[in-house]
Amino acid sequence: MQKTRVDTPSDYSGCILTGNFSEGLKKRVARCILCYQEAEKNGNPAVQYLSAWKEKEKIIWYEFVGDQFRHLLRCDRGKEAEVFRDSIIERRVYKYDGFDHEVQQEALDRTDLMKVRKQLRAESKTTGFTEAVYKVSLKGGHIWLKDQAVVEFYPEDHTSLSLGCLMIVTKEMEVENQLKKTEAALQAANQKLEKLVNLDGLTQIRNRRSFDRVIQQEWKRLHREGGVLSLILCDVDDFKAFNDTYGHQAGDDCLRSVASVFNGKIERPADLAARYGGEEFAVILPNTSAKGAFYKAESFRKAIEMLLIPHTRSSTGDYVTVSFGVSTLIPDGDTSPDALIANADKALYKAKESGRNKVVALPFGPALL
Repeated sequence: MQKTRVDTPSDYSGCILTGNFSEGLKKRVARCILCYQEAEKNGNPAVQYLSAWKEKEKIIWYEFVGDQFRHLLRCDRGKEAEVFRDSIIERRVYKYDGFDHEVQQEALDRTDLMKVRKQLRAESKTTGFTEAVYKVSLKGGHIWLKDQAVVEFYPEDHTSLSLGCLMIVTKEMEVENQLKKTEAALQAANQKLEKLVNLDGLTQIRNRRSFDRVIQQEWKRLHREGGVLSLILCDVDDFKAFNDTYGHQAGDDCLRSVASVFNGKIERPADLAARYGGEEFAVILPNTSAKGAFYKAESFRKAIEMLLIPHTRSSTGDYVTVSFGVSTLIPDGDTSPDALIANADKALYKAKESGRNKVVALPFGPALL
C-alpha cells in the first residue's frame, strides 16, 4: 500500500513529522498545524499549540506553536517548552462539586507541579482533555493563562497528542483574587461580629444569648438521637458581700477568674460554658449522665476553691467559693429545656440552702444516674 505524503510546514520545529511515527499520527499533526496557522493568520486571539509526549518519558515537546506564543514568552524557536515550563509559578484547576454545589479550587505551586507531572499526564490520557489556569512569570511581570486542550492517544506510537489553546485571563484572575480578599475580610468581620454577639464582654465565655441558642439545638438533637442532656447551674457564694467589701473592679476580676476555670476544664467540643447572668454561670453537657455531670461540677468547685481568692465575708470560709446545681434528663416531646433549667435551678437552691460550696444533683429519674 502506498503511503500518503505528509508535507512538513516551513516553520515546523517538532519531531513527529520527521521521525519514525505512524502515518496516522503524522497526518493528524500536519492537519492540525495547517488549521492552527490559518487561525493565527486570521487573528484568532487564542494562543494555539500542539504538544506531545511519549509514554515513560519525562519530556513534553511542542509540535507547533505560533508566533503569538513565542512573542509572549520572548524566546527563540524550539525553546518554547523549556521557557514555558520554567516560567510556571502556579497551576490551578477548578472543579464543580455536585454535593456542595460549589466550585472547588485545587492549586499547585511549581514544586508540587513537578512532583505530579506523571499523574497529571495519566489523568489527561484517561479523561481525554485538560483544563487549567497557569500563573506564569515573564520578563514584564506575571500573567495568567487559561489552558484548554483535547488529548488524543496513539497506541501504535505510545504517544499522546495535546491539541490546545491558551487564553490570557490576567484581568479575570485579578478580579477573582480581589473577590477572595474581600470574602476573607468579610469572613473575618463576621467572625468578629459573631464573637461580639455570642461572647460575654466581661468574662469572654459564651453569653446568655448563646446559651439559649445552644441548649435549644442540643435539646432537638438529643431528642432525635435519644441521648441524655445534663445542665450545671452555679452561683458565686456571697458575691454581693464580696463586691461591698472589695469593690466592683475586684468583683469583675473574680468573675473573670471563675470563668477561666470553666474555659480550662471544658474538654469536648459540644460542651458549653456560659455566663448565665450576674454571678451565675451555666454549663451544657450533652451525652453526659447525672453521675458524670456531678463529677464535672465537683471538679469545677474544687478548682475555683483552689484559686484562693480572698473573701473575708464569705459564709463558707476565707476564700471565694461556688455552689452548683445539676440536672439531667432525656429530651422528649413532652418536656422542654425550661424543665431542665428549672430543675437545675432547684438543685442550686438546695446547694445554697444546705450550706453553699457544694454540688447537688437532681436527675429526672434514677435511670439517668
